[in-house]
Amino acid sequence: MFPLGFAPFVLALAAAFKIPNRDYDARQYFIVELDGQKTPSGDSLGLFIDQFNETFTYEHPVRGLDDHYVFSVPKEHAYMDFMGNYRSNDYNLLKRSAGFELHHDALVAFPSMRLIHMLEPKILEKRLPVTIERDDAQCKRKRLEAVDSSQLPAKEVSDKLDIQDPIFFEQWHLVNTLSPGNDVNVKNVWYDGVRGKGVTVAIVDDGLDYETKDLADNFSKDGLWDFNDNNPLPKPRLFDDYHGTRCAGEVAGVKNDVCGVGVAYESKVAGIRILSGKITSEEEAAAMIYGLDHNDIYSCSWGPTDNGRTVAAPEAIVQKAIIKGVQDGRKGKGALYVFASGNGGRVGDQCNFDGYTNSIYSITIGAIDYHGSHPSYAETCSAVMVVTYSSGSGEHIHTTDIHKKCTTIHGGTSAAAPLAAGLFALALQVNPELTWRDMQYVTAISAVPVNEDDGEYQDIALGHKYSHKYGFGKIDAEKLVEQAKNWTNKKPQAWYYGDVVSVDKRAQGAADANSETITSTWNVTEEDLEVMNLETLEHVTVKVNIGSNYRGKIDVKLISPTGIVSKLAWFRDMDSAESGLIDWTFMSVAHFGEKGVGEWKIEVFGGTNNEIHFKDWQLKFYGESVDADKAEIYDLDKDYALVKKERLENKHLKPDEPQEPSLSTVEESTTSSPVDSTSSQEPTSTATSSEAITTTSESATTPSSATSATASATATNPSGEQHSGESKSSFLTLGQSVLGFAVIVFVCVICYIKWPRNQSSSRRRRGDYEFDVIPGEDYTDSEDDNETFELTPSQEDLEQERLFTEADITGAGDYDDDMFQVGDEDFDKEHGEGTTTAATDSDAGLVDKKGDANIDASTDGKQGNAK
Repeated sequence: MFPLGFAPFVLALAAAFKIPNRDYDARQYFIVELDGQKTPSGDSLGLFIDQFNETFTYEHPVRGLDDHYVFSVPKEHAYMDFMGNYRSNDYNLLKRSAGFELHHDALVAFPSMRLIHMLEPKILEKRLPVTIERDDAQCKRKRLEAVDSSQLPAKEVSDKLDIQDPIFFEQWHLVNTLSPGNDVNVKNVWYDGVRGKGVTVAIVDDGLDYETKDLADNFSKDGLWDFNDNNPLPKPRLFDDYHGTRCAGEVAGVKNDVCGVGVAYESKVAGIRILSGKITSEEEAAAMIYGLDHNDIYSCSWGPTDNGRTVAAPEAIVQKAIIKGVQDGRKGKGALYVFASGNGGRVGDQCNFDGYTNSIYSITIGAIDYHGSHPSYAETCSAVMVVTYSSGSGEHIHTTDIHKKCTTIHGGTSAAAPLAAGLFALALQVNPELTWRDMQYVTAISAVPVNEDDGEYQDIALGHKYSHKYGFGKIDAEKLVEQAKNWTNKKPQAWYYGDVVSVDKRAQGAADANSETITSTWNVTEEDLEVMNLETLEHVTVKVNIGSNYRGKIDVKLISPTGIVSKLAWFRDMDSAESGLIDWTFMSVAHFGEKGVGEWKIEVFGGTNNEIHFKDWQLKFYGESVDADKAEIYDLDKDYALVKKERLENKHLKPDEPQEPSLSTVEESTTSSPVDSTSSQEPTSTATSSEAITTTSESATTPSSATSATASATATNPSGEQHSGESKSSFLTLGQSVLGFAVIVFVCVICYIKWPRNQSSSRRRRGDYEFDVIPGEDYTDSEDDNETFELTPSQEDLEQERLFTEADITGAGDYDDDMFQVGDEDFDKEHGEGTTTAATDSDAGLVDKKGDANIDASTDGKQGNAK
């Protein structure tokens, strides 16, 4: 049964979305992304179906993502021997299995193939209320004692707005008569007529009971879907499908005579049901952008298991969907994604091990209770933006429930997130032009610090305080709305990727002592940020590879040039995994407002009886652009470290110089290897105290990114093995040609010198002529730059062999015929005295201090996923 007038609407939805039901037991489902521009007819899907129709069954397009299509194959089919992810998730990869080489190659070589993403069923977990010890008699007594003068503020609001809802006086998070001042301070906003009108909040959860009177009038007919049962209406169907309805009541509970009111009681709520059974990443991705033309805010009170030992992030296809949401949602201003920080605080869990809450696109909400205290269940981390009210200290959130009932036991960060989403609806009502990033600014700046005595607040560049426990503070509705009214939008987003810094250091703590602290630094210059059009930082991410025999004993800190500390990870006693952190990305909002220029330092520490191996790390910035006209559209798969490097090289080229770099660049390109290589040099440590030993990987401090890139130079690959999957042949042929040309030039110069032009010249000794390589555009005269590249006849073969065996061919696809140059004048200066050396740094594991030493192809632009 559904409200009158819904029948035509439901029939239209059912006709529009004919998604076949899936048989996960018998068939393997997967996504194929095809580039229609790479086929002459533009019909890449049709061509793919024609070529593979005997094996794959076309199911349907991926909802919301262009050029993505769902196919399936029987699980007993022989193709399952090699099928896997291709250019998508970094596990369960497509294999070139014996006997299936031709089939594999045909699939990969399909002209418009971009990726293959395997779809595995999974269950996303609700962040259910945490059991709170309470004395019901005591709570009832408090309410009875508060009936008189203490409840006058609530009665004033009730009378002024004609609120007749029976449990309104119990909704302390709206007007707190038990602990005055500990509420969202919304009454004056309501008095001004700001109640969420015109804004829709999608509750991504286990469904909405749209038949209950407390939600029916505010239930949106657009932007809703049941992905669990493939149904147009997201109705709760299981006995425990109450979570989404309670969250919806917090946002948009109707002002009537049923239960209570929502904080934005004139807004609309849409239901997107995904938590009531198994789904794949295709449904999850579709859910995150479903109804993008109608839904303004997506409230998400779910995520990986809050057990203190899980490390998990959204799959690549889901990340793509969220990026589409912030790029295309709300007519280009971006949908808002609001996530609960997590309820694993009691077991030491932290929200930076959750790839949903530590996404730069999420507004992560922590919790405080009705006394304003931090509840023990609430997870903390450097990704927490703000906190708002939820259960704790014997109280809960009182709101709507399923089956035409009300509840007095809603709680956890599950309740904090939708409350925040409702408050954001108020802000969007007064200023619908706010972008997703501007809402983060408005939220941070208007927040009110709480419990400054226990929050470990830092004064940060934004001009406000920040705490890993409380974020920027609690949301105050009045301040939030006022800030939104007067806000001027920031310029579009820009970003910066540092190079991957190879550290390759080990530290071990004995059973009775703490481990060493491994320190590594990375220098960011003004020129780096200039070429990437980045003016001010907002989000900072750090991707790490850290081995450990006890993952829960890894402590990671990031320290900015201004001294602001982001605690990216601290100990989780429950996490005994021996896998360490593999391509895991941490995020921090503590650096909002910083400029980013200077030395950034990361410290990795292991506890007692734990060995850690800090392999490498990469720093990334996201923030406000310098020039709005130069703003770009972010591409998840693009390597912006390489983009930065190319822009710096182009900037340094003089108009009258040829475009190809010098031979020194050839040698530099041979001294880098993929990031997963480790240094062949044994790390060294220096004792700094009786308790800890610190080893430092120093970065370059030269004025450009090209020189600062030396901090990421990884160890030489002695075997010359291929890691990128690309062919070496073209690069080696080019290297041979260049060396051949160099030899010819060398012979010509010798002949020219030996030719008896006059008497004095005929008496010159051969030793009077020295040869050196013209420095590249990133050349520096630092004392670390002690490497020369001698091409004397006695070393030609040696250097040629080095070029062939040590070359990192990951970037070979970007080379062209004008890549190299040989100087004519400086080449004749100092032949014979230089020796070929490899500049090393025993502390950092660096190979080359010259700017372009590292051709880095290890970054794929993706957020890490380590499950």
